Amino acid sequence: MPIYEYGCQCGHIFEKVHGVNDPQPRKCPECCALKLRRLFPSKPATLHIRYSPMHPRHMRGQRR
Repeated sequence: MPIYEYGCQCGHIFEKVHGVNDPQPRKCPECCALKLRRLFPSKPATLHIRYSPMHPRHMRGQRR
């Protein structure tokens, strides 16, 4: 499940883990205001793929 970051008009910022189709939180946990907005990360998330040189799929053309 993705982690979403929300900000309130009071300046409180918090993270919430929920599914894509789940409803977003409505109230700020700090001041209980109903004015939340989803914040977007300053840099995009990167996908790290592990590479194992010893994996049979990666050993093509090499002697085993």
